[in-house]
Amino acid sequence: MSMNQPPASQQIPLHNPQAREEANQVARRLAMNALPPLLLNSQAAVTYQSRGHLLIIAPEDLGRLVAAQVQQVASITLLAQGEVTSQDEAHLEKALAAAPNLQPIYLPLQQLSGWLGAFQLQVRTPQGEILDLAEALIGQPFFDLVLDLSAIPCLKAELSPPGYFHVAADQQSLHQALNEIAELTGEFDKPIYVQVNHDLCAHADRGKMGCTRCLDVCPADALSSHNRTDSHDFIIEVDTHLCHGAGSCTTACPTGALSFQLPQPKHQLQRLSDYLLQYRRLGGEAPVLLIHAESTPLNLEQLPGQLLPWAQEEAATLGIEIWMSALALGSSAVGILIDASTPESLRQLLTREVESAQALLQALGHATQRIQLLEQEVLTESLPSVLTSLQHPSLDVAESLIYDGKRSLLNQALDHLYEQGNPVAEPVSLPAKSPYGQVLLDSDACTLCMSCVAICPTQALRNPDPAQPLLSFIEGDCVQCGLCQSACPEKAIRLEARFAPAAGVRAEPRTLKEEEPFHCIQCGVPFATRSTIDKILGKLQDHAYFQGEAAKRLQMCGDCRVRDTYRELALDPEAQLRL
Repeated sequence: MSMNQPPASQQIPLHNPQAREEANQVARRLAMNALPPLLLNSQAAVTYQSRGHLLIIAPEDLGRLVAAQVQQVASITLLAQGEVTSQDEAHLEKALAAAPNLQPIYLPLQQLSGWLGAFQLQVRTPQGEILDLAEALIGQPFFDLVLDLSAIPCLKAELSPPGYFHVAADQQSLHQALNEIAELTGEFDKPIYVQVNHDLCAHADRGKMGCTRCLDVCPADALSSHNRTDSHDFIIEVDTHLCHGAGSCTTACPTGALSFQLPQPKHQLQRLSDYLLQYRRLGGEAPVLLIHAESTPLNLEQLPGQLLPWAQEEAATLGIEIWMSALALGSSAVGILIDASTPESLRQLLTREVESAQALLQALGHATQRIQLLEQEVLTESLPSVLTSLQHPSLDVAESLIYDGKRSLLNQALDHLYEQGNPVAEPVSLPAKSPYGQVLLDSDACTLCMSCVAICPTQALRNPDPAQPLLSFIEGDCVQCGLCQSACPEKAIRLEARFAPAAGVRAEPRTLKEEEPFHCIQCGVPFATRSTIDKILGKLQDHAYFQGEAAKRLQMCGDCRVRDTYRELALDPEAQLRL
């Protein structure tokens, strides 16, 4: 996308601080109003079907009292768990009278799983058998809704599946849950947020395990590593019924194999570009992009005009490639806003990602505070000091940023920031398992078998010409997944996490090893390195099978070797038996 500077008439600075602030406020309001709606794929949806069968998990007295308040459900099942909340006789009589026809189940809970319209509950009978409670009690394969009043939630995910309500002790939370339950009978659609490109995924290949960054950061437990039936490889799968679109997986994924399809990354980039461009064209200065969850309340009237809010499903929806792109597209700083409701897994992920981004900024010669993780409480209470930390000189706007994959976009933004900064001369070390770095090769051990090339998901390792035994490496494409290291039969590969600021170091292919090819003595096709054939000839020179004319087969490609073997058998069928 091409970027244009604002008209000269709108770049004239306003020296009056109040006038400058008013101009920024107007520019922000108009820029926000000018943003086009997101391009959404209406067909990408998952459907839930709920018949209204409710399961309550609670101490018996509490479960009875709450069951009496439930409305508009098809049935209520009470799984009594734990001691009653009070032994007071009047309290117990009140609880019994509240739902006199309700027959609680007093079996220990074995497992609860599922989502709206498809909750499976298994309990253990006194005989030790596992019983599916929905089938046994209501003649349905699943419960549709779950109201969990246990002290500790039965489902541990930070973001609960649709249809599951773990209610705290306060009446307000209970009242809200009961209101929602009353509305959850019928058919409901939810967008499918995330898609997986298995060809780009660095999780596993050819029986080797690599990247697992996404598996530990999903607050909804919607990701799993699944063994494909058609091979021994594991693949990442997204349970679309559980996914909330928090975006932590797409932020953690270094290759872009996990990406949003609602909205798509290229649309996010276009909206970001339009947002910043419109703000500047309308007279705004020194924009600071403020990324926040839609659920985080913001009072625009209390925020300085240069703070440009950008609401997402969650604060972790956008990752480092967008943060860096925002700086390249004219934002003087980027703030990622979190609050008390931000799931802990997202908070930890954002902390790590921001620290990584700041390390890259420092190497590029920019202030690390250009990208910050902000607490809403701190922003509200200490706005002047926060705003001061976000004040940085504006950079020249990149002429173009094109979305051609996550790592490609990140490299484009880093290249622009390199040109605009005062970068360090040498690469800087990064913590182990950072998704940036180089491959170190033991040239003496490497046989150029190209196992590493075959397994590399990003083609950071490549063989440009199959006729030439050459191993090439592009550092900017390497995500340090470790698949190459696991696949190397000679253990000739090591990984080094680092960041090379210079675009030339990251983008230019460099040769790790090159050898003279060996050509088949029959057809002339190159099929191995000369050193490899020499080693094989040396090791097998005393082998009974490879004597005389048969030794020449070691110098043939696979096809010619087979043909020569059959030719010998045709002339002398008993040749193999004499060995």
